[in-house]
Amino acid sequence: MNRVRAAVRRWQLEAYGFLLPLLLVLILLAAYPLVDGVWTSFTSRAVAKPGQFIGFANFARLMDDPVYWMALRNSVVLTVGIVAAKLVAGLAAAVLLTQPFPGRNFIRALAFLPWAVPGLVAVLGWRWMFDDQAGVLNALLLGSGLVSFPVDWLSDPEVALWSIAIAAAWQGLPFFIMMFVGGMMTIPPELYEAAAIDGAGAWSRFRTITIPSILDVIAITVMLSSIWTFNSFHTVYVLTGGGPANRTHILPTLAYQYGLQRNELGQGAAVLVSVMPIFIGIIVLLTRRMLREKGVR
Repeated sequence: MNRVRAAVRRWQLEAYGFLLPLLLVLILLAAYPLVDGVWTSFTSRAVAKPGQFIGFANFARLMDDPVYWMALRNSVVLTVGIVAAKLVAGLAAAVLLTQPFPGRNFIRALAFLPWAVPGLVAVLGWRWMFDDQAGVLNALLLGSGLVSFPVDWLSDPEVALWSIAIAAAWQGLPFFIMMFVGGMMTIPPELYEAAAIDGAGAWSRFRTITIPSILDVIAITVMLSSIWTFNSFHTVYVLTGGGPANRTHILPTLAYQYGLQRNELGQGAAVLVSVMPIFIGIIVLLTRRMLREKGVR
């Protein structure tokens, strides 16, 4: 018995030894920056200045800042709208791309192409297309007679958010298509054949077979995309910089403005830390739901 316990203990030590490098990487690259960011939000820290602990003063200041609430609203509206659009379009495209037709692999490659383009390059391309003087979109609209004057895609507050949403949805859609196509390819064809024999139509098969079979894939994809979209700094910064008149700020660009442009690192950190509980709650709920469906307690 003692030999068995010694062998088990030795095996456990070896397992922990293999996990130790990963644990160190997580601590250095994830845990430490996170803890430091949370601590910074409670201080008056600035660039090259350690600052002092000021408690919840930074958060209290945010509560009285109308720009913060505008940025929060923009972040939520853009995230919900963009993710919903990518979800619907991604499901529709995935259904089409899993059907047999000539040139399917080539079409799949084209569908995944935006995901391979570096984010900054893609946004710069959209900025050129949205240019109100030399942009291709205004040239097409004016040339076709649909509009009489150039559309201020990035300088009109009512239009700028739509422009940001279009650019972000275009770049993020291939991720949804890729995930959904992979999930649908794991569904046994016999299920669809049996449903067709029973008289189920295409919509009925999609609703009762496809969706339940890839529900976990949908949940994971939506969760990851929501986090990425909410924190999509480069899209807003390159297209509008948060303007005009702070109308298109999202929380990451507002944090950048506070932290680096105004040299208030503590205030900038508070902007992002203020929404951490929301994301932690979403991640915990989705993870518990998926584990519960798998029978894991």
